[in-house]
Amino acid sequence: MKEVIAIIAKKKQEFARLPLFDFLANKKIHPRQRLIFSPVLAPLALELSDLNKYVLRESGSNNPVQELLNKHTYKESYYWHSCLENLEKLGLNQSISYGDLRFLWGEETNKTRSLCSVLERLAFQAPPLQKLVLAEVLEVTAKVFFDAVLRVAMEIQDIPKKERAYLGGGYLRLENHRIFNHPEMQHVLSESNISDREWQESLELAETVFYLVTEAMDELLENAQTNSCNTVLQVA
Repeated sequence: MKEVIAIIAKKKQEFARLPLFDFLANKKIHPRQRLIFSPVLAPLALELSDLNKYVLRESGSNNPVQELLNKHTYKESYYWHSCLENLEKLGLNQSISYGDLRFLWGEETNKTRSLCSVLERLAFQAPPLQKLVLAEVLEVTAKVFFDAVLRVAMEIQDIPKKERAYLGGGYLRLENHRIFNHPEMQHVLSESNISDREWQESLELAETVFYLVTEAMDELLENAQTNSCNTVLQVA
């Protein structure tokens, strides 16, 4: 268990250093250019919400790990609802144009668009431990990604300081209720008869999910660097 937790922590640090996040933090580039991929945000949040509700959740299970994961999915549903509300407040969840549809279903967003489908295949009928690990990796990567997006979006919108603190707090709350670190889950895992092979398979799954999400992030960066929103670069 400690090895899986350590790997997820290490991979999270590597994920946070991806070139996309340096790009998003670069205030010499107009914020609308940095968020040129914004049409994918709301669909991505909706797909992750569905993954949480319909794949990771397994009603009626008497497995202790799955039972705790089920409870957690309801908290996650609230998070994704808040995420969509925040995108709306920040002007990143607007009506989709024909051009947006071409972008969403174009080859240039293939990895981002197919991310949740691949994750669903990995999680479908997977044992509870693997679902737990998948949920944990999604949480840590979502926190890093949407927090970075939020910071850029607040450069565009004239949002009062108090409101900015509230919006940012939503992502902080996600970090605070991560399921793997919950004392009750730690106790259940320590008491469960989980084989070394099961832990190894979960470890491999964690690395696979980080790899898939990283591919999607690299694709978003490539789009932002090769497409123009016809804005003028800001000069520091």
